[in-house]
Order: sequence, then structure tokens, then C-alpha cells
Amino acid sequence: MDALSFGLTYALPAFGAAIGVGLIGAAALNALGRNPEKVSDIRTMMITAIVFADSLAIIGIIVAFIAKA
Repeated sequence: MDALSFGLTYALPAFGAAIGVGLIGAAALNALGRNPEKVSDIRTMMITAIVFADSLAIIGIIVAFIAKA
């Protein structure tokens, strides 16, 4: 049961972060299609948003290790 709870404690935030990164990428491609001359601005904002989304997965694994101990 401990392995299941550890797996779910990390898997759910990682799944949410993966969905978020996918949505961020889709929105960035849509924005680039509408305004191709703003490539550098859109890329910078996209990378920043992906970093924030991935921080949720990092927080999830930290919480999983704390809850396991």
C-alpha cells in the first residue's frame, strides 16, 4: 500500500504538469501562427511557463518523499 500511495503522490502532479506543458506548447504554436514576427518573445514566455508547470512535478516528488519518510 505504501508503494501505491508513493506512486500516486508523484504521478498525479506529474500528470498535471504534463497536461499543462502540452497546453502551453499548443498555445505557443497558435500564437506563433498568428504572429510569426514575435518568435523570441513568445519562446521566452513559453519557456518561463513550462518551468513553472514543471515546478509542480518537482514539488510533487518532494512531497512524496516527505510523506514516505
